[in-house]
Amino acid sequence: MAAVAAVLFDPTAAAALLEIPDAELGRLFKIRLMRIAGLSTALDLEVTSTPGGMRSALNRGERGSKRGKSARYALIAKGKLLHLTDFLAASGISEHMLVKDLAARRLFSVEIGRDAYYPAFFLVDELDRKTLAKVSRRLGNVAGWRKWKFFTTPKTKLGNSTPLQALMRGDAKQVLQSAAAFAEG
Repeated sequence: MAAVAAVLFDPTAAAALLEIPDAELGRLFKIRLMRIAGLSTALDLEVTSTPGGMRSALNRGERGSKRGKSARYALIAKGKLLHLTDFLAASGISEHMLVKDLAARRLFSVEIGRDAYYPAFFLVDELDRKTLAKVSRRLGNVAGWRKWKFFTTPKTKLGNSTPLQALMRGDAKQVLQSAAAFAEG
């Protein structure tokens, strides 16, 4: 869509896009798609290919794991969870730095089968990464899937918003308090 807009409104930008090698343009496009998937998670939106397909997960009534593993695999298909190689490419960090962030609990992963996947919301520019890391640390030793649930489930104490939505509004203090209570419970 951005390429179409560039062609329609800025011929110079269109020419610049044509100068980028196909592989590089594809890589940049893929990274942007991963970030958009992270943003849709942070905003609690479900994007489908049907008319009127963008809707809140709250309105779908599908919160939770009704179908077990298939619901988790759907998160991968929707780009909300990223495999290691995709996460590293989109985040721009090294595997060594990722290991350090995981050890310090600034990031977390979830397990599906034998593979670890990383939440795409860690890539969202609209979320302050330092604050997001503080919340992740505050959750402590909570298992990855429980952390996922914390970040993506609306909380009454946060005005029926998810912690990610509250962080986007700048409500870090309330989210940190909610994370501490979640970790204790």
